[in-house]
Formats: sequence, structure tokens, C-alpha cells
Amino acid sequence: MKKRLAHLGFTLVELIFVIVIIGILSAVAIPKFANLTDNSKSASELATASSVQSALDAIHGEWITNTCDFDWGNGQNTATTPLNATGYPATLGSASHPLDAILKNTENGDWVLVGAKYYGPATKNGTSTKDRNIAHKPEGNDYWEYNATAGTFKLVEP
Repeated sequence: MKKRLAHLGFTLVELIFVIVIIGILSAVAIPKFANLTDNSKSASELATASSVQSALDAIHGEWITNTCDFDWGNGQNTATTPLNATGYPATLGSASHPLDAILKNTENGDWVLVGAKYYGPATKNGTSTKDRNIAHKPEGNDYWEYNATAGTFKLVEP
């Protein structure tokens, strides 16, 4: 009597079928992750800009309620670095550290000040070729503008 050998491996058809399934899954998944870096830079820039605006609002609120000198921003004091007539800082920092006057830990170089335009990690000094034209998301040649009179830090999308 002959004994039947147990099935020890996969057939070629089964292997090809698995390869086709993996190919289909990767064709669907890879485009989902293609813009992951750009989206994270955009989200980081929006979060930092929101922190800048919150800091400006806090400084202005403190200016409204105080009648004496007070500390504001990142180690600033109204006695040494006065605010303007509307209660906002004249500048947010220096060219080498654009947001240093109001935010801590801005030494990482993600933000750049060129003239009166602020560029973050997603806008890349206005030289990025990635411009997907998504409203209210920083990308491509967009930049941030600080209005010291109104105390606004807003995205400009030319």
C-alpha cells in the first residue's frame, strides 16, 4: 500500500495569488502616504502660528489689565522692551531667531524671517515647488505676516 505524502508547500498558483493581493494593497496604500511629510510640516506650521497668535493675545490682554511694568513673551519686560501703542510687540524676534521674543525653543531653524515675511517648515522660504493650492494650509510660496498694530499673525496666500 502506498502512503500519500502530506502537502508540504504552496502551489505556484497560491503564491502568485498572494503576490497579486500584496500588489493591490500596496497600490492603494502608497499614495496615501506620499504626502505624509508635507502634511506634517503644514500641521507643524499651523500649530506654531496658532501658538504665536495665542501669545500675542495673551500679551495684549496683560497690557490691557496692567498699569505697571510686566513680563511678557519669552523673558521680555515692558521696562526693557516696551510694547507699541496698541499693546503688541513691535517685532516677534530677530532675523536669526524670528519668533524668539514670544516663543521658547525656536533655535531649531524651522522658521525664517525674510524682510517682513515669515516662512515656516512647509513654506520653505518661499522656494517650495510643492503648491497644492489647498486653502488655509501653508505651502509653496505662502508666507506669514505680522501686523504689529492689529496684533495679527496671518497666512498670506498669494
